[in-house]
Amino acid sequence: MGFLKNVLNSVTTVKPPEVRTVIFDSDWQDSLETIRQELLGKKTPTSISIEIPDTLCEEITEALTSHIASIRIPYSDAKVPINNVGESFRQNELSELCGGGPGEDVGWLFGFLMPETMNPYDKTAVAITAIQLNDDPNESGKKYGAVQVGYMDKESAKKVHKKILNMLGKDQYVPLLIKMTGGTKEKPNYGAFPYVMTDKIKFE
Repeated sequence: MGFLKNVLNSVTTVKPPEVRTVIFDSDWQDSLETIRQELLGKKTPTSISIEIPDTLCEEITEALTSHIASIRIPYSDAKVPINNVGESFRQNELSELCGGGPGEDVGWLFGFLMPETMNPYDKTAVAITAIQLNDDPNESGKKYGAVQVGYMDKESAKKVHKKILNMLGKDQYVPLLIKMTGGTKEKPNYGAFPYVMTDKIKFE
């Protein structure tokens, strides 16, 4: 019984991971590096939450809707398709993004690219993120949310990762149009097909 008691005590006294929030803005990289330095050698589990400001979502939405670039959103009519991988692991999120209905009925979604510099498996990973309008902004206090719909494929991400970081350092963001598919009896699995809407970076 003594051993079981010790085991139970160790389970019940485990501290939840500390959550650190980083705002996705021009200081985003410096903030992440500061946290990384602080965590070196630290044994306490830490979770990092990336906050996407409503103002950024609004600027991306406005640029893509009006087809007009702004200082922070270098929009162009490039519409270059990029390969998206990993949707099979995010079917619940994609279903929620589509309201549980067919992806084709959603229309074009807006989004952006986000490098994951602290990704433990791939330091040059680039996440593909869709902007979601919150149903009840009063409850959360935020008008918009962000849903990751996948990643750029590894080889393509390597070629543009640093260029995207350079843009972010100038407080500029890569806008995306995202076409959803699936969610039907014939094609139950959801898919997300992103298109880059800027010519600031060459995507092959």
